[in-house]
Amino acid sequence: MVGTPPETYQVGIATADVTPPVGAPLAGFAARGPHTSTGVDHPLRAVVTAIGDGRTDLLLVGLEWLGCYDQADRLRRVLAERTGIDEQQILLSASHTHCGPAIRHADYAAHGWIDEEYLETAIQAIARAAGVAARHRFEAVLRAGTGDCAIAMSRRKPDPDRPGRVFDAMLPHPDGATDHQVGVITIESVQDKIIRGILINYACHPTSRPGLRIGGDFVGYAYDWLEETYPFAQPLFLQGCAGDQKPRPAQDGAETFGTRTVEQVRRLGVELGLSVEAAISGGLTPVTGELTVRSAIEVLRTEPVSRETLTAEREHPSAPHRRVWAEVLLDRMDRGEPDLDRVEFELRTATFGRSLALVAMAGEMTVEHGLRLKRDHGDRFGQVLPLGYAGAMVGYVPVARQFDEYGYEVLDSNQRFFRTGRYLPETEDQLHARIAKLLG
Repeated sequence: MVGTPPETYQVGIATADVTPPVGAPLAGFAARGPHTSTGVDHPLRAVVTAIGDGRTDLLLVGLEWLGCYDQADRLRRVLAERTGIDEQQILLSASHTHCGPAIRHADYAAHGWIDEEYLETAIQAIARAAGVAARHRFEAVLRAGTGDCAIAMSRRKPDPDRPGRVFDAMLPHPDGATDHQVGVITIESVQDKIIRGILINYACHPTSRPGLRIGGDFVGYAYDWLEETYPFAQPLFLQGCAGDQKPRPAQDGAETFGTRTVEQVRRLGVELGLSVEAAISGGLTPVTGELTVRSAIEVLRTEPVSRETLTAEREHPSAPHRRVWAEVLLDRMDRGEPDLDRVEFELRTATFGRSLALVAMAGEMTVEHGLRLKRDHGDRFGQVLPLGYAGAMVGYVPVARQFDEYGYEVLDSNQRFFRTGRYLPETEDQLHARIAKLLG
């Protein structure tokens, strides 16, 4: 590729439909009961953006799935073969819709099957889009800025009956930590001065409407609104550190999050779209500088668990899922599997000089991870975009402050992933130290 000045980049964008067939099982909402889809509220998409500076390429894939999980390597391998872009320079970002397809190996246990034919078709569709994006590029200027959006609300409400702990259920906590900043990157064609792409980074679970109908929640409706407002642009949503964030209740002061109607979900999407438009209208700063992509695997550790504890939980579990957790870990112990406390965690960074940094983490990162990244590195980069739900996801990763509060994100979820216990208290600092090294 011919080199370009640092003020411009070579960019290609393409979109693929990844809507599963009605009747395929859905992922997310463990308490949903039946998971067989019965209809479509909104089609799902994957948006691929290839960005190069003449030396380095970055392939960004934003897709409306729960996550890539154990399909990440398979997808990256196919994308690398199709585009010629190294797997280490491919960044997969899932919106984390809970009304999308079941694609994980673990979903066999939960649902009895996954639609393998759909999965292969979807991967090939994403690969075709990636091929188009990589081959058909245009000279573009990138601009960055921020907006504000108040969709997200903390779901970790303190439990007054257990001081220092949060409720086990996910309940609205208006005073909890949130990140209402919307990161916005526009991709403007140098030739015709038209916005051709919009990257959106926001931290909130797209879970305002459970049920058995396929859809991407507010993300899909934000796409619709942005495409109407910017008819030549292909938006790409990059989920933030949304592990403990849900869409606020429809009614102010509600004690539960509740379920929104389709129209109410659409309004949330419009609200996000309006915040993006306000950021663009308010003026953005050019993104400049050399593109650098780095990746690493950080080994995390979880608390040890004894055979005695597991045996007791198998015989008299304190919660239904804990019997299965105990049985699986006891079986692994009996087979002599090593390192039951070991978790391999993917990290990936993409920096554009000192003007922009993307930090992709393979977990459901709670929001304070994103706030810390912006605080720690905001003076080094013009803008920092924290991405959770990237690559081969490993489940929830709380910050150290939350460990003793317990709650779903701290212990419950780890047991559902058959981990020995909570992450060690030093996990937060360990991850952020490695990210600092990747950022140079």
